[in-house]
Amino acid sequence: MKEDRPQAWALYQRLKREGEAAGYYLNPDVEFVLDLMDGLLTNEERYGYWACPCRLADGVREKDLDIICPCDYRYP
Repeated sequence: MKEDRPQAWALYQRLKREGEAAGYYLNPDVEFVLDLMDGLLTNEERYGYWACPCRLADGVREKDLDIICPCDYRYP
Protein backbone atom coordinates (compact mmCIF):
# COMPACT_ATOMS: atom_id res chain seq x y z
CA MET A 1 0.00 0.00 0.00
CA LYS A 2 1.16 3.50 -0.76
CA GLU A 3 0.50 4.66 2.83
CA ASP A 4 3.12 2.18 4.06
CA ARG A 5 5.70 3.36 1.51
CA PRO A 6 5.87 7.15 1.65
CA GLN A 7 9.26 7.45 -0.09
CA ALA A 8 8.26 5.10 -2.89
CA TRP A 9 4.93 6.91 -3.27
CA ALA A 10 6.62 10.32 -3.45
CA LEU A 11 9.04 9.01 -6.08
CA TYR A 12 6.15 7.42 -8.00
CA GLN A 13 4.30 10.74 -8.12
CA ARG A 14 7.41 12.62 -9.21
CA LEU A 15 8.36 10.17 -11.96
CA LYS A 16 4.77 9.88 -13.15
CA ARG A 17 4.54 13.66 -13.52
CA GLU A 18 7.96 14.03 -15.14
CA GLY A 19 7.48 10.98 -17.36
CA GLU A 20 4.11 12.05 -18.68
CA ALA A 21 5.51 15.51 -19.44
CA ALA A 22 8.10 13.75 -21.64
CA GLY A 23 5.59 11.34 -23.22
CA TYR A 24 6.30 8.30 -21.01
CA TYR A 25 3.67 6.46 -18.99
CA LEU A 26 4.16 4.21 -16.00
CA ASN A 27 2.68 0.75 -15.79
CA PRO A 28 -0.95 1.02 -14.60
CA ASP A 29 -0.27 -1.58 -11.88
CA VAL A 30 0.61 0.88 -9.12
CA GLU A 31 1.74 -1.77 -6.61
CA PHE A 32 4.14 -3.21 -9.20
CA VAL A 33 5.54 0.25 -9.91
CA LEU A 34 5.90 0.96 -6.18
CA ASP A 35 8.02 -2.20 -5.92
CA LEU A 36 10.24 -0.75 -8.64
CA MET A 37 10.39 2.58 -6.80
CA ASP A 38 11.50 0.72 -3.66
CA GLY A 39 14.20 -0.94 -5.76
CA LEU A 40 15.41 2.38 -7.15
CA LEU A 41 15.57 3.84 -3.66
CA THR A 42 17.42 0.79 -2.32
CA ASN A 43 19.94 0.97 -5.15
CA GLU A 44 20.39 4.67 -4.56
CA GLU A 45 21.30 3.87 -0.94
CA ARG A 46 23.66 1.08 -2.02
CA TYR A 47 25.39 2.70 -4.97
CA GLY A 48 24.53 6.39 -4.88
CA TYR A 49 22.55 6.25 -8.12
CA TRP A 50 19.32 4.82 -9.46
CA ALA A 51 20.48 1.52 -10.88
CA CYS A 52 17.53 -0.22 -12.51
CA PRO A 53 16.07 -2.78 -10.08
CA CYS A 54 15.30 -5.07 -13.06
CA ARG A 55 19.01 -5.56 -13.78
CA LEU A 56 22.05 -6.60 -11.77
CA ALA A 57 24.20 -3.60 -10.95
CA ASP A 58 27.95 -3.82 -10.84
CA GLY A 59 28.14 -1.01 -8.27
CA VAL A 60 30.54 1.01 -10.40
CA ARG A 61 28.75 3.95 -12.00
CA GLU A 62 30.83 3.88 -15.19
CA LYS A 63 29.99 0.20 -15.71
CA ASP A 64 26.29 0.72 -14.93
CA LEU A 65 25.58 3.72 -17.16
CA ASP A 66 23.24 1.65 -19.35
CA ILE A 67 21.09 0.64 -16.38
CA ILE A 68 20.80 3.97 -14.59
CA CYS A 69 17.18 5.10 -14.64
CA PRO A 70 15.87 5.80 -17.19
CA CYS A 71 17.85 2.83 -18.50
CA ASP A 72 18.78 2.07 -22.08
CA TYR A 73 16.46 -0.97 -22.00
CA ARG A 74 13.24 0.94 -21.33
CA TYR A 75 12.01 0.69 -24.92
CA PRO A 76 12.28 -3.09 -25.39
